[in-house]
Amino acid sequence: MGALRRGARALTPLEEAENTPFSYAVRYLEAPDGRLLVVLGEAHMKLGPAAALGREIVAGFTLRGVETFPADKVFAGRALRILIHLPRLLLRALSLGLIKGSTITEAKALTHGTTVEIERDPVVPVALHVGSFYLAAIFTVFFAQLALTALGRQLPWLTWLALSLELHVFAIIPALMLRRYRFSWLIHPVVSILTARDTIMAAGTARMFRDHHDAEAVVVMGRAHLPGFSRELIEKHGFRALEAAPPRPHRHVV
Repeated sequence: MGALRRGARALTPLEEAENTPFSYAVRYLEAPDGRLLVVLGEAHMKLGPAAALGREIVAGFTLRGVETFPADKVFAGRALRILIHLPRLLLRALSLGLIKGSTITEAKALTHGTTVEIERDPVVPVALHVGSFYLAAIFTVFFAQLALTALGRQLPWLTWLALSLELHVFAIIPALMLRRYRFSWLIHPVVSILTARDTIMAAGTARMFRDHHDAEAVVVMGRAHLPGFSRELIEKHGFRALEAAPPRPHRHVV
């Protein structure tokens, strides 16, 4: 992939990601022991050049943490995984390969170094169970209503339910505004898909740093998790926010 340039200086892959806001957001944190953590927030679907950039970034680290929704431990989690991933797969197929998948998949496919699933936590909070069920219900009702409309049919009770769920969507706004508080999911359960998982992923990242001693690490997750995840690491696990990344030693990865 040809490097972008700012003046006469070639940008590093992380600097390129910072300049690709539709696909990535980047944050830099320092662990309590002084090691660097790069947090790469991504759009889970992106065009080819952005996907290649993400692959280059994760390949440059020997320790990688990745978001992986614990569907097998969460109520309605498997159904939710299917309901979310099927439209993505359909969109990628309709794009004839122009739209690529997640950098998380790229990181898990690497054969060098270590990739850690940072959501492998044995304790799943009630909020996440409720949020998973609620979001699965929203998708199920939406797809059923869409299918019936395409067939020229309507079920009054389903139409009423769909309208109720659509109206309740507005409650997400105050829930997101109050996301740092534990009760926010009671305003709208779906917000727990962010907040509860922010907590789980932060704890998983701190555990990854305790279990592995690489000089630096990258964690890849959906971009919406960045604010809450970073705040959890800073407030509860002793990490410190950095304005920019310190110079990284050159590494050749085979």
